[in-house]
Amino acid sequence: MHFSLPDARHLAADDKAPAYVGYNIHINGNFHCTVRYRQLHSLHAQLHQQYPTLKLPHFPPKKILPLTNTKVEERRLLLERYLQLVGQNSILSNSDLLIGFLASAQQEIFQEKHEGVPMDVHFMTGLRIPLIVSSADRSDVVLENACSHILLPADLIKYFSLYIVEIDDVTNEMVVLKKLEDFESPYISLKMFKSNHKICIRKSYWDTTYDIELMCDRVALELLYAQTVAEVSAGWITATPAILDHLQKCQLNNQKKEYLELARLQRHYGYVMAGQGFAEWGSGGASKGYAQILLGHSGLLLLTQDHHEAYFKVIRMRCWRITTLHSEDDEDRSQNGHAQNGSEHTNSNEPKLELSFEYLMNKDSLQWVTIHSERAMFMSVCLQAVVDELMCQKNYGGLHGNSERSTVYRGTSKKNSLTYLKRDGSSQIITPSSSTDTLSSGNGDNSRPVTSPKEKFSIRKLSEKFASVSFRSGNDCVENNAFEGIGDDDL
Repeated sequence: MHFSLPDARHLAADDKAPAYVGYNIHINGNFHCTVRYRQLHSLHAQLHQQYPTLKLPHFPPKKILPLTNTKVEERRLLLERYLQLVGQNSILSNSDLLIGFLASAQQEIFQEKHEGVPMDVHFMTGLRIPLIVSSADRSDVVLENACSHILLPADLIKYFSLYIVEIDDVTNEMVVLKKLEDFESPYISLKMFKSNHKICIRKSYWDTTYDIELMCDRVALELLYAQTVAEVSAGWITATPAILDHLQKCQLNNQKKEYLELARLQRHYGYVMAGQGFAEWGSGGASKGYAQILLGHSGLLLLTQDHHEAYFKVIRMRCWRITTLHSEDDEDRSQNGHAQNGSEHTNSNEPKLELSFEYLMNKDSLQWVTIHSERAMFMSVCLQAVVDELMCQKNYGGLHGNSERSTVYRGTSKKNSLTYLKRDGSSQIITPSSSTDTLSSGNGDNSRPVTSPKEKFSIRKLSEKFASVSFRSGNDCVENNAFEGIGDDDL
C-alpha cells in the first residue's frame, strides 16, 4: 500500500464542538478518507495490543497545547511516515485491524447509509452483472457476490479482482485505472470517478500459465475470453493482420477457447498498458524519449516512438521509488475548507509523478531508470503485485488468493475485536459479517507465514555491496525482495 497525506485541513464539527484538523489519506494515488489524529492514535494502540511482539513504527506523540500551523505540518509529515511504514509491513498491511479501519473511515467520510443499492459489475466486453449490494460492502464481498451470480466456482475466485476501468465506446481505447482493494467499498470508490467508468472483473494474476487451469472451466473461460477480446480490440496485444483475421473468425464462430489459445501466443499478451511517459535509461540517461509503457509478469516494457523496445525484468530491479514533482502553485495550497463527503477529491489536476527504479544492467553495474508519467503510482502498484506473486510462487509454490492470505496474515484475537473511533469521538464495534462494514475474525495466529530458507545465490555479495545507496532527500524506496532471488542465469 502506498500511503500519502498530502495536506491537513481545519474542519468545523458543529456549533457546539470546536474545529479540528483533518488529515487527508491517499492510498495508491487516490483519495480514500479524512481522519483525525486521535483516530490514528486509536488504531496504533489497537495494533500494539494485537501484535505485542511486533515492533511498530514510531507514532508521533500527543501535544498538550494547541498546534500552530507549523506544528500541524510537522505532525502531518510524521503521520504520513508512520502510515507508509505500516503499509510496507506485510503483517500490518494485511491485518483485519488496518483493513477494517480504512473501510470504516471511507464509509464515515462519505456518509453512505448501509442499505441495499443497485450496482453493476461488468465483463470486459460490456456484459452486465446486475447486483444489489450494501453501500458498505467491501470489494472482496462484492467480488464473491458477482462470481456467485455467474456461477464461477469458489476455488477460482482468487484468480480475479474488481477494477475500475474506462473504455471509449468509439475508439475502444481502454484504461485500467485501479484495482479495488479489500479496504474499500466499490460503490463508494466508483463515485469518485466519472460516470463513464465501470467496475469490471479482470484476472488479478500476472503469470499467464494460470490461464491453462482457468480455461478448463466454462465461466472462467468466458471471463478470460472477454478480457482478451477487449485487449485485442484496444491494441494491447500485438498481432499480424493474418492473425487478427483468424482471431476475428474465431470470435464470429464463438470459438472462445481457440481464440484464447491463439491470442496467448501473441506479443504483449498478459501485459497491462500503463499509458505514455518520458523515460531515461542507460549510463547517464544516454537513452531517453517518449514511450508506451506496458507491465507484465516478467517486467516492464518500453515501446519507443521509433519502434524500439527496452525491457526491464522485475527480478533485476533492486528497488524503486515514487517522486512527486510539485509546481509553485502546489506549494500555495489552501489549508482551509473541505467538503465533508469527500466529493471534491477527484483525480483531476494530479501532480506530476516520477517512477525510478535501480536496475542491474549487468553483473557489476546498477543504474537508475526514470519514467515521468501521471500513472507512475499505478506502475508502482503493478510492480509490487508482480513481486508479491513471484514471492508467493517461490515460498508456497503457487498463487495465494484472498482466502489464503486471510489465513496467513489476518488472524485477530477473539477477545480483541476492532473498535473504530469516529471523528466525533463516538465509537463502534465492527463485528463479523459478510455484508456490512465489518471484519471477519480469524484464528489468533499473529505470526509471520512460514517461509523456506532463502537459497544462497552467487550474486548475493553484489546485493550486499549495493545495500546502501544515497537517495534524493525525502524519497524512500520500496525494496524488491525478488531481487535477492536472482542468479547468474538471469544476467
